[in-house]
Amino acid sequence: MNNTSGIKKSLLIRLENLKNLTVEKHQLVSKEIIAEICDITEETGREIAVYIDRKGAVIDVGIGDVNTVTLKAFNNRRSEEGLSGIRCVHTHPEGSGRLSDVDLSALKKMRFDIMAAVGVSDGLMTNSSMAFLGIDNEKQLQSIIMGPYVEEKLMKVNILDIIAYAETGIKEIRKTGKRVENDAERAVLVGIEDEEDLDELMELLKTAGGFEVGRMVQSKDKKDTAFFIGRGKLKELKLLSQTLDANLVIFDEELSGAQIRNLEEALGLKVIDRTQLILDIFAQRARSKEGKLQVELAQLKYAMPRLAGMGQQMSRTGGGIGTRGPGEKKLEVDRRRIKDRINILEKELKEIEKHRNIRRRGRTSGKVFQICLVGYTNSGKSTLLNSLANADIYAEDRLFATLDPTIRKVTLHNGKEVLIADTVGFIRKLPHELIKAFKSTLEEVLYADLLIHMIDGSNPDYDIQAKVAMDVLAELGAGSKDMITAINKIDKCPRKFTEPVYINMGETVFISALYRTGLPKLLALIEKHASMQSKTVEFLIPYTDGSLVSTIHGSVDKILLEQYRENGIYIKAEADEISCGRFKKYMI
Repeated sequence: MNNTSGIKKSLLIRLENLKNLTVEKHQLVSKEIIAEICDITEETGREIAVYIDRKGAVIDVGIGDVNTVTLKAFNNRRSEEGLSGIRCVHTHPEGSGRLSDVDLSALKKMRFDIMAAVGVSDGLMTNSSMAFLGIDNEKQLQSIIMGPYVEEKLMKVNILDIIAYAETGIKEIRKTGKRVENDAERAVLVGIEDEEDLDELMELLKTAGGFEVGRMVQSKDKKDTAFFIGRGKLKELKLLSQTLDANLVIFDEELSGAQIRNLEEALGLKVIDRTQLILDIFAQRARSKEGKLQVELAQLKYAMPRLAGMGQQMSRTGGGIGTRGPGEKKLEVDRRRIKDRINILEKELKEIEKHRNIRRRGRTSGKVFQICLVGYTNSGKSTLLNSLANADIYAEDRLFATLDPTIRKVTLHNGKEVLIADTVGFIRKLPHELIKAFKSTLEEVLYADLLIHMIDGSNPDYDIQAKVAMDVLAELGAGSKDMITAINKIDKCPRKFTEPVYINMGETVFISALYRTGLPKLLALIEKHASMQSKTVEFLIPYTDGSLVSTIHGSVDKILLEQYRENGIYIKAEADEISCGRFKKYMI
């Protein structure tokens, strides 16, 4: 037993005597045990848990309250993936027999045969519910909840059938070879107001290489200056983290250095915020020299204002999520050294930006029509570029699969060549340090003649994601550019789009970049926009200026007709305003 302080000796004896009772193998628990644990719960105001093996013997008893009870782990299972052979039945003093998130997480972590909760009011059972581990369509473990039950109905449930069903599911998972890696980081996610907002944080965590074991949300208008969350929630978070054996806590909001320090001291765990998590992903994904320099610059600028609060925490290295940097470099906590390093990085990036601008001017001077793919992360930009250009750009169904800009040449049906650039995806609460660090990369959108705004139509929050992308474009000064909206992943869309995703979304096309559905219509729209940049003109070049013919060939969009006439070389072509002005004296 645990946490028995303040409990009368007579009650402790009654708890100890529970170990002498037995239960029918097919029953979850006996009426005698229910009556006893409900009565003791009423007297103590604390949760009582009994642990029963498959022979029906009570092998242990636990006592606590809603904030301190710790469910025990047992080692009766034959393998790490198997069930424990133990069922846990515990009381809820507040009267509800509904299983809590902590209960369901403990079921998964400890692999109980069954986890059951008994609501208690006035010393009597109100109702009960139970859960066991089943498998979903993707052969992953999930909690299957049964109930609520009144006592008479609970006694009629044959748990041997439930356990047999659960073990069949475990065997199915073993066949697939799936299991959670032991060295993966186990994180509890913490948010404010809306639990659904944590779904994206979970995807970010998966991308970084960790997995979620639990989450907690607090409705709070005023943030606590010391811990961000209130002290009551802090106590709850500590219990939840211990129960779920978490080794990382991630906040969906940005924390100060002092808050991170205070939280780590209180929880005894590593604590990071959303910005650190995104920076960690960028550190893993950056491939080019420029990308690595940009990420390191963003990390150092994030660290600078937090040095005083975080102290030695900033020098952690090799500690997994939140501590990685390009080349696994250790972050120095000396402010002067960080400033020096920032200056060096900014100078190197300026040199790279100069070369980028030279290449960009080269593309602009040739007046090749330029397109930029923009949109929320994981909307399918790289997949679309692969399909249009028959390329093999890295594309993965994960957030921020592409960081470094990629440009490919695509030939349209009319023979006109265009350049299409893939850019880093946008995201809600995109860290300001990243926007500044990747400014030169993101500026590709400013020089584009046309934007293709990719939207993941299969995402339930597609409209929110579209607005985020439009807001970032507006911040970059590209919100009013010509744009085609491509609603992607229609092969997975559960809905029909009957209304605009957002106001003034412009021309819209529905596509599946992966299966190339709708791409002919998209290419036709691109061709229409590209042709608007040029017009059909006629030139007559005197033979004395014949050397200009090759120059005209390299400047105009397309040669439609070329003839050698008596008074000179006749050329009919599609040309933009710049080419028309350049060769104006030869136009007829």
